[in-house]
Amino acid sequence: MERNDFSDRRKCLRTPLDLEVEVSQVLSEDPQLVENILCCKCRDISGAGISFYSMNSYPVQSILRLHIPLEDLHIKVMGKVMWGKKLPTAPTYVTGVQFLNIYEEDFQTLCSYVRTKCL
Repeated sequence: MERNDFSDRRKCLRTPLDLEVEVSQVLSEDPQLVENILCCKCRDISGAGISFYSMNSYPVQSILRLHIPLEDLHIKVMGKVMWGKKLPTAPTYVTGVQFLNIYEEDFQTLCSYVRTKCL
């Protein structure tokens, strides 16, 4: 079963996370048609979304395909760019993404992971 109920981004705990995530922008209705796959540095994560650092800027509302290697589990999920900004001191952008259609099992795994990091 997939989850789609992330209207309030503060419903989920968020934690900093230091790992590389694979990010690619979906170019059409077909999620297999993507732009370059980039390795980006995760900033933080929750059950509802992720923010990451990248050398690329992504347009708000664009759809991304994400691969998140979380310990023994590799979560693959689509997400929508909710915000982005250029960092003033570096040629780097930070992007906030809301997960779309995340599987219930992946959602529960992320929430459990975040809870253990926040304790």
